[in-house]
Amino acid sequence: MTIKDIAKECGCAIGTVSRVLNNHPDVSDNMRQKVLAIVEKHGFVLNTNARQLKAQDRKNIVIIVKGASSTLLNGLLEKIQKKIENLPYTASVVVLDENDNEGLVATRIYFEQKPLGFIFLGGSPKKLHGDFAKVHVPSVLISNQASSVGSDFLSSVSIDNMKASFTSAEFLVENGHRKIGVIGGALDSEISSTRYEGFLSALISAGVHFDFDKSYEIAKYSFEGGALAAKRLISKNPEITAVFAMSDAMAIGACRAFQDLGYKVPQDISVVGFDGLTISDYFCPRLTTIRQIEEELASEGLNVLLDSIENKAPCCHKIVPFEFIKGESVKKID
Repeated sequence: MTIKDIAKECGCAIGTVSRVLNNHPDVSDNMRQKVLAIVEKHGFVLNTNARQLKAQDRKNIVIIVKGASSTLLNGLLEKIQKKIENLPYTASVVVLDENDNEGLVATRIYFEQKPLGFIFLGGSPKKLHGDFAKVHVPSVLISNQASSVGSDFLSSVSIDNMKASFTSAEFLVENGHRKIGVIGGALDSEISSTRYEGFLSALISAGVHFDFDKSYEIAKYSFEGGALAAKRLISKNPEITAVFAMSDAMAIGACRAFQDLGYKVPQDISVVGFDGLTISDYFCPRLTTIRQIEEELASEGLNVLLDSIENKAPCCHKIVPFEFIKGESVKKID
């Protein structure tokens, strides 16, 4: 029995189950009782009361996943868990909603459970200030840079998000696109703001104007989020010829929405994604995207953490390569 199984039986999201198990207040009483009834039925052990993890067990690594709907993060989680299975460590997983504060959750877990270290999959460095400064065990943020946090215990491993977004926007401009829309996260998220900055830099370099209010739509990093944002975007700016989406899930959701509205990709609207998910290779049309190499992110992230745990290595902030994939979802226009 896993959190995913509980969510399926309750008919709710994984993030909802996680909030109940972590005693978050923003869950309805009815849903809380429903989840707890399933937990009791199957004898599931809650992390919050430390029965799953003994406080004295200094071999446990806590993996905090920020965003249950992220295919990239779920892929990274699977790879990291498999690697840890062959090591003298255990791993416990906490799944958070995109709006949860991973810094506060990690701080509480640190004092309650005394883990050996933390792995953050996704999340914002902004949430790893404040109370998180009290966490004095090796930690690593994977998929985003954390040098701005200034912690002696927090490392990070990611691609160069700004350069990757610059590359995507540059490719659209080179193919004749000037009226480009963006589907991305809220800009108080560091990863979203960094990708937007890289995108905008490419347009400025090419002398292309970008109207933020008219051409930027905020969405969750999910299929549904991308689809809903695409409909809002095309409604307020029907002249766009291309869309840069900050994740493949957003991009695929947008393609679905455009097709439902009678637009063809790329004949009418070109679309560029971000992440390089396996599904993007089989999507029709094959998605043009930035590929984050999951195996390298997972291996480097775990190696950095273990080097800090086992060898007292100082924190570091590594940039790993990305690949730009020229798929079939971008049309060259005059």
